[in-house]
Amino acid sequence: IAIDGQESKKEKMEKLTAKILELEKKLHEKLEQEDKAQKEKSAAEIALAQKIAVDETNLTHSKVKTKVTKLMKMEDFPETLKPLQKYLHEPFGRGACLLCHIPDPKKPGKLIIKGKISNLCYECHPLKVKKKYKHKPANEGNCIDCHDPHQSNTKYLLKAPSKKSLCLKCHDASKAKKSMSKEKTINFNANFIHDPIKKDCLKCHEYHSSNYKYLLKKDIKDLNLCMDCHKDNNKHNVEKTIKMDNMRYKHGAVINSKKRCEECHDPHTSRHKNLLKKQQVALCLSCHDKQIKSNEDGSLMINMKEYLDTHQNWHKPIEDAKKEGGCVACHNPHSSNYFSLLKKSYSKLSPKDFICYKCHKPEKFKTKFTTKLTKFRNKNVNLHFVHAEYKEGMACRACHDEHASKYPSLIRDYTDFNGVKYPLRYIKTTTGGSCLPACHKRFEYDREKPRK
Repeated sequence: IAIDGQESKKEKMEKLTAKILELEKKLHEKLEQEDKAQKEKSAAEIALAQKIAVDETNLTHSKVKTKVTKLMKMEDFPETLKPLQKYLHEPFGRGACLLCHIPDPKKPGKLIIKGKISNLCYECHPLKVKKKYKHKPANEGNCIDCHDPHQSNTKYLLKAPSKKSLCLKCHDASKAKKSMSKEKTINFNANFIHDPIKKDCLKCHEYHSSNYKYLLKKDIKDLNLCMDCHKDNNKHNVEKTIKMDNMRYKHGAVINSKKRCEECHDPHTSRHKNLLKKQQVALCLSCHDKQIKSNEDGSLMINMKEYLDTHQNWHKPIEDAKKEGGCVACHNPHSSNYFSLLKKSYSKLSPKDFICYKCHKPEKFKTKFTTKLTKFRNKNVNLHFVHAEYKEGMACRACHDEHASKYPSLIRDYTDFNGVKYPLRYIKTTTGGSCLPACHKRFEYDREKPRK
């Protein structure tokens, strides 16, 4: 029993010791926190002291010489400043003219500070040009280029009826100085104007300084500046929404280029729909004028401009881009869940999903006998039906080129079979034609006298 009692006492001592150690730890942590808080408080006090510190070498006992001035009454303001406007600069509104000016009859309006007027403005206002990219007037200290130092009918004492009209005093292409670069001006004679430009430049731009080029509010490379308005959120019509999230394929111009959206679009105005920088097909060909590595599978895409130049028969959307839609009739220029950024599938022959059925009626391929739906027939036997419905069916591109061809009806030079190109050897006649590919012997068809 004595042994048991000694062990019990030992256990109690161990628990008591552990508790004391725990209390000491908590006390130590508390003291550390208080010490840290004191240091932070001291640092803040030092910073404040430095901020309000006065240069001792410039101090004088000047109270005897200090003059007491009266605030100017509104009725005594110069006639040039009447009638008073909606917004008054605080010192001006209080009649504290001598806060900024020296009462010199010979030089009325003389400032108390020499040099740039910003030296005077920053006596009261915080520095506005701290970021990487700076608005030229603000950076050069020309505050009164944009702000009236006394009064204005516009908020922030702007020298224009609105923020937009103030910006356009310099950035309207018809008013801009010759020294202003073209990329910093806006041509309002264009057919299409970006909606924010119609209302407020500050939806996209900062006005004093910014961390991003062109004084943008966000980096154009992360797409958020444009996507804040154009994401798929039902705020705009279908033409103005862009689906990027969770899409399988994305256009390299959007996600890889330095300019991103500005690679194809002008952010202000354009002569072309959707603010494109060029006519739609010409714009696509300005990049696709050489072999480009595909962003989808890493393979090389053909030089499409060269291909179109050497193949005179063009697919109708490309031939009549204005009416038929150009490249975007079939391709989504931003992203897609279908290969080659197609708007629908090029492999499924179902009327709902197949892209060719977007323009071509499914009946043209589903009807076995006809004398009207197609010219590709042997008397009344629809040869499109024979090809498309044979076994699992042949894709349109087995015989037709989707962009351009040297032959009528966009017939291909070659057909691709398991990675090997075979010539189609197509010959057109007045009432039909024939072909001799590798997959069968020469077959002829005639709309008037059927061939066997």
